[in-house]
Amino acid sequence: MKKYKYLLAAALCLGTLSSCHDLDIMPKDVMTNNDVFTDAGVESYFAALYSRFPMEDFNVSDQGDHQGFYFWNNISWDMNLTGESVNRNNAGFNWACVVKGYWSEGYSVIRQCNSFIANLDTYKNQFSAAYNMEAAEAEARFLRAYTYFSLVKRYGGVPLLKEAQELADDESKLWVARSSHKECVDFILEDLDYAIAHLGTKKVAGRANKFVAAAIKSRVALYAGSVARYGGQYDYTVDGVQVCGLPASDANNYFKQAYDASKVVEEGGYALYNKDADKAVNFKNIFMNADNSDESVFVRQYSLSNNVHSFDAVYCPPRMTTTYGDRYNPTLDWVELFDGLPKDPSTGHLKTTDDEGNYIVYDNEQELFKDAEPRLKGSIMIPGETYKGITLEMRAGLIKPEVDTATAKIKKFVEDDGQTTTAWNKNDWFKNNVIVTTTKWNDDGGKQLYQLPDGSKININGKDGPANGGSNNTLTGFHGLKWINTNWSVGETQLHRSTQTWIDVRYAEVLLNRAEAAIELAQNGEENYDNVDMLQDAMTCINKIRERAGATLLTSKAELANTPITNERGSGINSFVFAPNVGLHVVRVERYKELAFEHKIYWDLRRWFTFDTQIKQYRRRMLAPFMFAKGAYLNADGNGEGKYIYDTRVCERANGQGTFTTKQYYDKIPDGERTKNPLLVQNDQY
Repeated sequence: MKKYKYLLAAALCLGTLSSCHDLDIMPKDVMTNNDVFTDAGVESYFAALYSRFPMEDFNVSDQGDHQGFYFWNNISWDMNLTGESVNRNNAGFNWACVVKGYWSEGYSVIRQCNSFIANLDTYKNQFSAAYNMEAAEAEARFLRAYTYFSLVKRYGGVPLLKEAQELADDESKLWVARSSHKECVDFILEDLDYAIAHLGTKKVAGRANKFVAAAIKSRVALYAGSVARYGGQYDYTVDGVQVCGLPASDANNYFKQAYDASKVVEEGGYALYNKDADKAVNFKNIFMNADNSDESVFVRQYSLSNNVHSFDAVYCPPRMTTTYGDRYNPTLDWVELFDGLPKDPSTGHLKTTDDEGNYIVYDNEQELFKDAEPRLKGSIMIPGETYKGITLEMRAGLIKPEVDTATAKIKKFVEDDGQTTTAWNKNDWFKNNVIVTTTKWNDDGGKQLYQLPDGSKININGKDGPANGGSNNTLTGFHGLKWINTNWSVGETQLHRSTQTWIDVRYAEVLLNRAEAAIELAQNGEENYDNVDMLQDAMTCINKIRERAGATLLTSKAELANTPITNERGSGINSFVFAPNVGLHVVRVERYKELAFEHKIYWDLRRWFTFDTQIKQYRRRMLAPFMFAKGAYLNADGNGEGKYIYDTRVCERANGQGTFTTKQYYDKIPDGERTKNPLLVQNDQY
């Protein structure tokens, strides 16, 4: 048998996204173990591992050769499946975008970690006297735990390889059966405990320290607690091994671990970003100033000389990029979760009609959003506001000048029940009184323009959408702002040039983990844990986030009670998000608002086991502004100004149904892996 002899060679292969195998003959351009196990060599080794471990960042994609990671064209994200957003390239529900068979890539990273840990003591004499060997092992164990969690949250129990395997002529000796889901989770938590105990406290961007390990532990333990409490219906046992599901009796233990780990992070001096007086600007700048923020716990940095992404070019509105654009369309369902918008309490939907069913006339395109929660304004682009030197113009069409804004009584065009997809032009009043054309940001030789009574020419449909016909622009009436570099000019917004930092863990997430764990404990027999009132502590954590967001604060811990609620979309305020009771509904809605577009909500819905009911026969909804031509004029930016009505409805385009099936709570183990390892049993329902 041959052992892996050149660890850094393999790690460097990882770092360059290529494939290589260990050889008896040493490659000339790599180092041997004697070179790796030195103070400087270990730093290079870890740099290579960090470049390949499975952080869900800007470059998560349904394309490429690396099982869902490390591909620039990120046009199909998990946020398109959860009701957060949709985009023109993926107007349907592409469930395959998050099921890329992440397996061998993960085990490659795990193998490198195992090999490093196994050889560390052998070469201890090569390190300087001051070198912290335990910290080096702790960092390897952190990377191993992070990678195993990426596998376990997808598949449940997986083969648990605690040591590097030796190559064998008889490949059957390498076959390993799946360990139980519980054994895998507990091993991950054990690794993280070691990392917390032995990593230092120094903060280095993109590297683990004690507090990063604690933050990831809070995430892992919270996930495990949810699976134990809510996933019993999908437990799956084969030959006496529970490969999917965790014992319900362990739920509180996992929630306690999540809570305790969150408290450890607090010791690191992390805090919510609060540098800007304008709360909307402040929220946007969390993501623009990630490298200079106490909120950033764990990040991945980019640079033109090393690692870039293309988020701006792909996701900006078309007018704000040199290419592509228009893949970032938050849904009305998500927008309606925010405070300060006029909503019908019986449905939770935006209330844009009066009690007689006639559209409310707004004086301008911004009036609807004037009292909106600042966090929303920091998350999406608001009509009439200027970004990258361009003032956003959102309009679905013009109402003919014969219609007087003072006397107009316009009944709703299309029913907003979450299912009706009738085209606007099927409504007689609309057909006779509204002018529409294909949405384009330029005038297309005048075809997009309409001459107003004063002689000026105005774009019929807004330059920035919503799209209609075969045009390219937002499908929902909204463009996303979170992560967008608004400091760039349009000319600078090109493919493979973006370098803003991805934040994998924010202190806000840690606070929400802590709050959710506390609510779960309080509602399940642990009202006081570690001499702390759990609901009061949860309320404090949530209010810290709400205060920063400019949202309505909780006034009593009674608002976090376990009073059961009915889950049905469109049945009341925030009814889009499902939960078993009032208290958990509060924290789940808060996660939806705070952590949207950060690859968190998809996994939340899976661990809460509400995905199959919340996203069931679901159609995304949109907001469509229509401007009155009467009294309209061009402003200094060349945009139309006038009075508006707003229609809420299922998206005119991207209006198909989506349903999450129960088998998707655990991914299918790749067939190719089962061919290589016949001991791998497949997950249920596949």
